[in-house]
Amino acid sequence: MTADRPTNFFARQAAARKSCRRQMIFFIGAVAVVVAVTTLVIRLVWYLFVGTQAYTLLNSGAAQSYRTRLAGFTFFDPAFFLFAAMAIVMIILAASLYKMQTLKKGGPAVAEMLGGRRVAPDTTDPDERRLVNVVEEMAIASGIPLPQIYVLDAERNINAFAAGLELSDAAVAVTRGALARLNRDELQGVIAHEFSHILNGDARLNMQLIGILFGIMFMGIVGQKILTQGRIALRMGIPIIVGGVCLIVIGYVGTFLGRLMQCAISRQKEYLADASAVQFTRNPLGLAGALKKIGGSAFGARIRLAEARQASHLFFGESHPDDLFSFLATHPPLALRIRLLDPSFDGQFVKTAEEQPTGPKPQYTTPFWGTTRQGAGLAPPPGSPLVAVIPALVVDRVGRPSPENIVQSRTVLTDLPADIRAAARTPQGAASLIYALVIGADRARQNHETAALSRALVLEGKTEQVFALGALLAGLSNRLKLPLLELAMPSLAGLDGLQKRNFLVVLQSLVNADGRMTLLELSCLWILDKHLNPAEDLFRTITKFSFAQVGLDTVTLLGALASAGHPDDRAKAQAAFDAGLSRIPELACRKPVFLFNENPSYAGVSRVLTNLTSASFRIRETVIDASAHCAFADATVTFEEGELLRVIALALQCPLPPFIEQNPPAPV
Repeated sequence: MTADRPTNFFARQAAARKSCRRQMIFFIGAVAVVVAVTTLVIRLVWYLFVGTQAYTLLNSGAAQSYRTRLAGFTFFDPAFFLFAAMAIVMIILAASLYKMQTLKKGGPAVAEMLGGRRVAPDTTDPDERRLVNVVEEMAIASGIPLPQIYVLDAERNINAFAAGLELSDAAVAVTRGALARLNRDELQGVIAHEFSHILNGDARLNMQLIGILFGIMFMGIVGQKILTQGRIALRMGIPIIVGGVCLIVIGYVGTFLGRLMQCAISRQKEYLADASAVQFTRNPLGLAGALKKIGGSAFGARIRLAEARQASHLFFGESHPDDLFSFLATHPPLALRIRLLDPSFDGQFVKTAEEQPTGPKPQYTTPFWGTTRQGAGLAPPPGSPLVAVIPALVVDRVGRPSPENIVQSRTVLTDLPADIRAAARTPQGAASLIYALVIGADRARQNHETAALSRALVLEGKTEQVFALGALLAGLSNRLKLPLLELAMPSLAGLDGLQKRNFLVVLQSLVNADGRMTLLELSCLWILDKHLNPAEDLFRTITKFSFAQVGLDTVTLLGALASAGHPDDRAKAQAAFDAGLSRIPELACRKPVFLFNENPSYAGVSRVLTNLTSASFRIRETVIDASAHCAFADATVTFEEGELLRVIALALQCPLPPFIEQNPPAPV
């Protein structure tokens, strides 16, 4: 499959920001049209009201007063139009801001708005368990936190969507029909399509569009309420009925303009998401199979919920097709999408039954390398090289998991012990796992941290569970710990606000106990803080556009990376630092001093990452490129370097998939 697409993650982010600017231009134009039409309608309603009063009032004096007004009435009153226009603009903006406020909780807020039910991490439903497994594989392969998973139980047609403001608050939702009627390969193709929206910045753009469209369509909603709520007094009936009808017409105008915005922005993104899904899975027929089943269904990918119309651009398939105005479709034609995936497709859809099949779902059975019972293929000796890569190509891997990454993610899930995975599926077990990862198996430290753990509300005083898990985790490969952290996050999201704050306070206390921060502790604090305290800025604010503003932060970051990769060799650490710094001429010319630390703590890294999150994507791309050259200065990357590089990329909202071993073990 081919599609015109930006070359890498950062180019796609730039395209998404360009779409956001275009979206705002469309919004201003749509508001202008709605304001003009609405002010004319208000003027018409006022004219009808005055006319009705002039000839229906029994009080002759009052009636004469209205007749005098009617005689001097003019439609084009500049003062009235200016005042009305200002009022309408304020109403539209207030409606949009209200909707945006409800969306600040990220993807889960959208999923719940559209009738989604959160899938419990420990679900025993076979269809939901299969969905969780597929999403877990894609998340680990992509190097991003595991999104919240939702099912739209009331929707029996095949569809899905992804939403989120940041990588840490993303959500993936599928309809009950998709779970029941797609096999594993088809479901994986759909999920890969939705993950591409998250990785390319489309999910955030789509959420912004929901808030904007609500303001434009608000007048139509008001019109419907006027006509359907309460009794109308006889004397006020005609103008109010006319006003309600006119507002509904305005609503259709707003809906028409909104659909234009949706289709102008989303069609090409669907092509790009299909292309990305094929890159991820290397299985175009899986995605094509899902699209063919939509085409063969009597009702396609329709979503019954009326409120979902404002979010039709989010969905995998056309959720609200318009039979009269096909040019307003938010998605490309199904046949065209399928032919790009399967050139042999003849355009004929096979009709499928709508009821749920009763037979078992086909499962993925293709063997893959590295599957071992104890993770032998994923546990290289400490400090050993993982992969030899051209550092200049690392930037191109951001946001682009490969089929090999998906294979490796299955291996990771297979090699995690069953009792540890089971613990990650409950809030208390997930919290215990995180605490156990930080404390470790050192009995002396466990005894020292008992007091801190006793303050953890989620544990309910059951601190022994933490120590028992610490013993289980002692023999776990380091390369399985970050994926385990990601798998535990959805369960932690089920905590209430007080429990979340308390959990993070206790975690910070455990990290600070020994006066230094390790790489694993940095990962836990950064990822969990973002996940449990989702972003509250629908329109991300970028305040740093040059290295004059983030130069010291970048130098600190490169210094920590160089020390982490070569803790026993100052000369190699200096060479790695210089290799990274050379990629940023603005800083290299200043010749900053490298401060070698043979036992690095990552507390400084945590501080500088906070500052770099407000930098532009051009700066982030350069920082990741410099970090890659620093890590690969000796042509290899150790586990410590690779994981720190991935944490840096994830903190900057530029997810880097795990590195693949150069010579994986043969299948067993």
